[in-house]
Amino acid sequence: MEFLSRLSKKERRLFYIAVTVVAVVFLDRAVFRPVLNKLESFNGKISVEEKKLGKSMLILAQEAAITEEYKKFAQSIKQEQSDEETIASLLSSIEKMAKSVSVFILDMKPAVVEKAEFYKKYAVKIEAEAKISNLTDFMYQLENSSSLLRVSEFRLTPQKKETILKINMTVTEVLIN
Repeated sequence: MEFLSRLSKKERRLFYIAVTVVAVVFLDRAVFRPVLNKLESFNGKISVEEKKLGKSMLILAQEAAITEEYKKFAQSIKQEQSDEETIASLLSSIEKMAKSVSVFILDMKPAVVEKAEFYKKYAVKIEAEAKISNLTDFMYQLENSSSLLRVSEFRLTPQKKETILKINMTVTEVLIN
């Protein structure tokens, strides 16, 4: 206090102003800014979580429709037969589709069944001959069949006859265990 008593009234006022400014700057740097930065961080996290919640709410709103779609397809992709019976029915359905659009199957061999944790993937290697229009119809039928048939490999080779193509393809079907 002796220091303050030696100062003039004007100097004391300047001293108090300087101490107040230093205290305010210290509080700003040590307290207010870290708190504001944390609040901004929390606000950012809150907005991200709100977006996630919004997406989840949309999905929940569509739950009934999704469940209905799942029920439609679940029956056609559940494996209810042995592997041999499934392969036989796959070969049969491919043969019927090919015959219906005039694709001539030369050779059809089932491949090894790929087994995963909750599904099995059946593959059939096909060698066939067809006109390009019949081939496109055949591939369309495969891709749009009620079972999950997909053409996973495909190779075309022209034949001596210009309109006929030789086809090598692999067709796969995925079934849930």
